[in-house]
Amino acid sequence: MTLKPSQGPDALLAPGAATPGAIAPGKGRSLPSVDDRLVAPESHAEIIDGRVYRTMGAHPPHAMQHAEVAHVFAGILADGYAVAVDMLTRLDEESDAAPDVSVFATRTDEKTGERQLEEIAFEVLDTERLGHATTKVEKFAHRGVRRIFAIKVATRRVFEWDRSVSDWTELPLDAEITDRCFVVPLPVRALVDRMLAHDAVARALLASRNTVIERELAAREARGEIRGEARGEARGEARGRLAGLRETLLRILARRGVEVDESSLARITACEDGALLEVWIDHALVAKSAREALSE
Repeated sequence: MTLKPSQGPDALLAPGAATPGAIAPGKGRSLPSVDDRLVAPESHAEIIDGRVYRTMGAHPPHAMQHAEVAHVFAGILADGYAVAVDMLTRLDEESDAAPDVSVFATRTDEKTGERQLEEIAFEVLDTERLGHATTKVEKFAHRGVRRIFAIKVATRRVFEWDRSVSDWTELPLDAEITDRCFVVPLPVRALVDRMLAHDAVARALLASRNTVIERELAAREARGEIRGEARGEARGEARGRLAGLRETLLRILARRGVEVDESSLARITACEDGALLEVWIDHALVAKSAREALSE
């Protein structure tokens, strides 16, 4: 998200909110509710430390990556969680801002009766520098957001905010993000690779036993069983026919008093060619030996 200082803050304030520059945090006061607005919703603005910033429209790479992140997050969410785009969160007395993508528990906060603070926040950065987003991210971390990520669109790099050093840590693309909010681990590379993003969503749908997928898998399995049974019946019939031809051949030779040596018996038993067995049967009607009967 690209931020620009606004020249006209009052028009962007939520109804009843004081001018941002006049707000002074009270000592010892608890944090405001996450949905207690300073900035007017849908005004394309944020307030950080009492200063109003307009949130600018994005270029295609940024906007497309924004959509991809929301898509993959929405597709792998565990039960009880929801994903939101550009959802404002009251961070402190002087700040009201929205991450590009938020993941939060759907159940209401027992203490406030309102929505819960997001557990994961994600920023997509285009022309904006990583350092420029840090002030905003520090506010989210201080408010209690568990995990905060950022992706640099131009360089296809992914970062996570490290509270222990109050700085960004770059994540290897071959790593995975494991979290209670997700049904399956999220490959970091899936955040910059569309095909891997689709794969991650597919794995999550399988893991959550999605009804549509379960029905389709069951239908395919049933079709496979039917085809397998048909093939099995056909193979059984073919085996039965071959066994009948072998038995007929041996019976003819026996009735004519033609001795069948071990080598000839082995050839007859091993033969899987019905046409050849029929030829041998014709020969057996006049042959004087088993070798002559089995001539081709």
